[in-house]
Amino acid sequence: MILTNPYFLLGLLAVAIPIVVHLFNFRRYKKVYFSNVEYLQQLQSETRKQSRLREYLILASRIAAIIFLVLAFAQPVIPNKDTTLKQGANSVSVYLDNSFSMENTNSDGTLLEMGKRKAVEIASAYKPTDQFQLLTNDMKGENFHWVSRDEFLAMVDRVEVSAAAPLLAEMIGKQQDFLHSGNGRNKLAYVVSDFQRSTADFENYPNDSSVSTTFVPLEGDAIDNISIDSATFSTPVFLKGSPVNATIHVTNHGSNGVDNLPVRLFSNGKERALGSVNLGPRSHTTLDLAFVIDQSGVMHCHVETTDYPITFDDKFFFSLNIHQNISMLEIYGTKDHSPYLEKLFGQDSLVVYHHTAHNRIDFNTLNDHNLIVLNELPTLSSGLAQALQKQIETGSSVLVIPAPDAEAGSYNAFLQSLQAPTLASFSKKEAKAEVINTQSRLYSNVFSGKVDDNLERPTLHSYFHIQRGTNTLAEPIIALSNGDAYLTETRFGMGKVYLFSTPLRPEFSDFMQQALFVPTLYNMALLSQPLGETYTTIDNTNPVVLARNIDLGEGTTKLHNSDRSVELIPDLRNMGGRTYLVPHNQIESAGNYTLVSSQSAEEQGLSFNYSRLESKMDFLDRREVESATKDYHLVNCNVVKSAEKPLDDFIRSQTEGRSLWRWCIVLTLLMLALEILLIRLPKRKQNNNPHKTSA
Repeated sequence: MILTNPYFLLGLLAVAIPIVVHLFNFRRYKKVYFSNVEYLQQLQSETRKQSRLREYLILASRIAAIIFLVLAFAQPVIPNKDTTLKQGANSVSVYLDNSFSMENTNSDGTLLEMGKRKAVEIASAYKPTDQFQLLTNDMKGENFHWVSRDEFLAMVDRVEVSAAAPLLAEMIGKQQDFLHSGNGRNKLAYVVSDFQRSTADFENYPNDSSVSTTFVPLEGDAIDNISIDSATFSTPVFLKGSPVNATIHVTNHGSNGVDNLPVRLFSNGKERALGSVNLGPRSHTTLDLAFVIDQSGVMHCHVETTDYPITFDDKFFFSLNIHQNISMLEIYGTKDHSPYLEKLFGQDSLVVYHHTAHNRIDFNTLNDHNLIVLNELPTLSSGLAQALQKQIETGSSVLVIPAPDAEAGSYNAFLQSLQAPTLASFSKKEAKAEVINTQSRLYSNVFSGKVDDNLERPTLHSYFHIQRGTNTLAEPIIALSNGDAYLTETRFGMGKVYLFSTPLRPEFSDFMQQALFVPTLYNMALLSQPLGETYTTIDNTNPVVLARNIDLGEGTTKLHNSDRSVELIPDLRNMGGRTYLVPHNQIESAGNYTLVSSQSAEEQGLSFNYSRLESKMDFLDRREVESATKDYHLVNCNVVKSAEKPLDDFIRSQTEGRSLWRWCIVLTLLMLALEILLIRLPKRKQNNNPHKTSA
């Protein structure tokens, strides 16, 4: 046993006080006169031996009370033989989980407030001269500086709930790395969290034997939660006047079912669609909400439901960047422009059809077109090939329809640069199309199920053999019965290149007279419109592709929310012909945002949602945390037995040993109670029978 404050042992000199009082217990006697000594025989008196025993017991209780009181101030401790801590300064790091799940409650209030109290208790158990760090999910700059205890307590008081939901192993890794920058001999890490299963990845725990880690599990009440997880859309492109069917994905994470849960869709602040879902316990469902795009430009939307008390995932935001139309350019060769393309697109309000001869191309206007059709060009010049490759990289599409007498070398040089199939020999044998790739996005929502065997397929009278090399990234769309491809799609950069194996003329194919011709060509045009991401999450660290490119040479582009309470300058970068936004954790609140460039009045919409990683309210309890430390062989780790009790005693028992000062206080009170009991006990009396005298 060691004493934390041995100088208080000087207080034992106070033991002399009750001894002196006992030795010099002066009494004043009063004379009492009796008229007849016969009455003295009726007095009850204690024996001398009994009186002395009482006095000695009272003296002993007083001495013991003083001794135990002095020891309480001296703070005796039984050393912990298993501790690995060394004498000297401490570097103390506390990771306080402040994710949305910490808004859960128990009898002591919210888990976040309880966690803040635990952080204060941890700091109070150490000396003011030790150095401290407070780490939260926000990972702000102030989280990576050593501070004094007073500064630490002030930082704890400012902690608020955060949208960030990092994995536990990631945070512990950062905590351990920072602890090695401290100058304390002991490196102590504390993890205060509700240990939600979705983020508590103990299997990735970074074992570091030089850091002593203590887990403080906070347990809340069992609650249910419903989340709107995502939205998918029936149309590949968003155009003014076109209908959109949004499929909303909803999940019930709780153990109770829900009937007729309302789900509403809003665009630009107005309700556009309403539906309801029935959800069983721990189940998932989808809901279709249809609306018509009645504007161009930015269309800010969100879907919402009503759920309590977890509300962060009750809204899902997405933005549609609506285009007025799609521009299509046909570049034709020695023949005139295609009558089939003109008939299909000439009167269409969504696809604006243009055509020009191959020797009259205005290269300055190529950027204005989303779909470029090369219709039976005799040859492809290097200048046109380079211009088209740049267009494809930035998101446009090119459809190649070769001429039967085309100069194959120029075609193949262009196709090889795009990692597309090349043209081989020209065959005049008839072939029948057999396989249609219904999984291709080109045929999204075209076929309701398996392709009917009675579906009319094109017949080819003559065609090019299409050769696919080892570096080819092509996807066959329509294949012939002999294995040759009739139509292929190759993704390159942000765009696509399509290749037909034969001209679109009756003497070569009957494809133009079949029902499949319209959706094939029309969807090529629709999918040629480069799309930005309709939504992302706040914790996303990957670049977000924009719907339209921005010239970053001059001017400033700003990003703001609807009420302009948040306005910042985003990090924009041009990569691969497209403009990207790099988030850098600048967005802290979910919602719809608008990107405004000073060089253009045209705006773009971006939507950020909270991560659904914490939507499932499922947590590890203390025993499961202890089991995880054993199952994954975590070294130098402890788990607090009960978060309801103050942590300072637990910490001292781990670092210094078992403290006995409370027992000393208890024994002091017992000795004082014994003294009072001895004093107040009734004196034992001895009755002497009086002698009777006869008259």
